[in-house]
Amino acid sequence: TNVVARLNQGLDIGGQPIGAPTAFHIGVAVNPSALDLDHEFRRFQYKVEAGAEFAVTQPIFDVRPLVVFLERSGAKLPVLAAITPLESLRHAEFMANEVPGVYVPDEVVERMRRAEAAGRAAEEGLAIASEVVAGVRPHVQGIQISTAAGALESALGIMKTLAA
Repeated sequence: TNVVARLNQGLDIGGQPIGAPTAFHIGVAVNPSALDLDHEFRRFQYKVEAGAEFAVTQPIFDVRPLVVFLERSGAKLPVLAAITPLESLRHAEFMANEVPGVYVPDEVVERMRRAEAAGRAAEEGLAIASEVVAGVRPHVQGIQISTAAGALESALGIMKTLAA
């Protein structure tokens, strides 16, 4: 973030002029579900001071930690909530257990387990994502949708939620 902010000022990392300044938009990651929230707040503040212009969250599956994080941080820059529709029980368990920094509540995994047994996991994953979108919209300035490769229908389903 510091390097890009300097480039946008027309300076290299050592403070030497580079000619015309760059015009990058500086986005940073933020994890509202971090296990050590104090550390995450310090890191976020450092990123803001370094020149961050917007932040994108880790995938959100529970609105509460995001709201707490935003209220406590007093974020003055736009925050985009990352939304990832779950495609299957396996995907839910992978996100819950194998992706660092991502919090998937047990209730969400259980919903996906029941839906998988009923043969409707993808639909349930889309319903969960739509519920999360509805919950985060009042608190963030945008939504970033991330789907599995080729899962255009999932992205479109969430976009329909946004249009409603």
